[in-house]
Amino acid sequence: MRSVNRYIFLFSIIIVVLILLFNFSACEPREKLIKIGNQTVLTGEYKFYGEDQLVSIELAASELSPVKIGGFEYKIDIITKDDEGNAERAFLVSQELVEEGVLGVIGSTFNGTTKVSIPVYEEYNIPIITPSAQGVELSKIGNNFFRLIMNNKQKIDNIAAFLMDEIKPEKLILIDNRDEYSVSLTDFLIEIFEDLGFSYNKRYAINMESEDTGILAENLLIDEPDAIFFCGYYDELAELITEVREIGLETQFITEEIGMDERISLFTDEQFLEGLIAIIPEPPSLAKYSEDKRAIDFSLHKYPEFVEKMENIELSQYTPGPYSFYSYDAVYLIIDAMKRANSILPEDYIDQLKSSSYDGIIGKIEFNSNGDRIDPPSTVFIIKNGDWVRY
Repeated sequence: MRSVNRYIFLFSIIIVVLILLFNFSACEPREKLIKIGNQTVLTGEYKFYGEDQLVSIELAASELSPVKIGGFEYKIDIITKDDEGNAERAFLVSQELVEEGVLGVIGSTFNGTTKVSIPVYEEYNIPIITPSAQGVELSKIGNNFFRLIMNNKQKIDNIAAFLMDEIKPEKLILIDNRDEYSVSLTDFLIEIFEDLGFSYNKRYAINMESEDTGILAENLLIDEPDAIFFCGYYDELAELITEVREIGLETQFITEEIGMDERISLFTDEQFLEGLIAIIPEPPSLAKYSEDKRAIDFSLHKYPEFVEKMENIELSQYTPGPYSFYSYDAVYLIIDAMKRANSILPEDYIDQLKSSSYDGIIGKIEFNSNGDRIDPPSTVFIIKNGDWVRY
């Protein structure tokens, strides 16, 4: 009996110890997390945008995590959801991210998906920062919206400012190629001119495939403009420049991003292109021929090296795309605002986000009252001796 009692006693002791150990481990503090939502498109023909955003956000999180805020150490946890580039799906995804407790969201990729998501996050005062959606109307939806890329109006504002302040033409001709994008951009440019009291001489619209560019060139010869702004593709621009130069009209040609391409010299004589100017909606740090050390290091080292370390993911491309820098800076911006607020709670740090003055890879980041960047810069290029160079 004594032996049996001894075994019962020892067994009881073991059970008590195990219970204490279990309770002790259960009482240990869990890992503290900052959950950041990554809402983007990861399926379909545009999935490379989402992959680009995913890699860039995960890269930034890996560099910043763990981070100390308010006396506590936090791991940054990126929660990625595919909204498929579809507005209905985006609405559901935004609700899912709220339920999972995200404290900030980076996304979405497109105007439509971003538009339906903003009100969902606003209800919980969760900031949403888009690295890519450029629709002007987005900044009018919610007080929780922020945008790192310039919006469509700012893009055209910069074109207008360059034409008025740098070119200062006495006779300016505007030409669109009848495509929706070209017509809208030119319409918007005219609105800005009218608001600022700046006059242009005339506007033409031409379908380069079906209409006679020679007739347009002859009309331009009669108009005698000192500057022509053409919104169209580089091959169309080359064709028009050829027609104009061959009849003896020497005038300054200015275009924008779809008119700038290295291949333009394949479509006309290089001497005709001399002095052609292109205004590109990218900051100097990211635009062609950038010498910015951080941008170069990101493109050549950080991004591709991080991709090599990523497991269980197949990517469409292994180099950073057009919105990767904006996505990367967005994570840094959120954490910077949390640090300044000394809190990870959205209701605490959102005001700090609004008052941000942060030097990112994309340049100086400050927001106006609508959540848009203040004075985001464009970059201007000119053809000299047959090559595009910084203006």
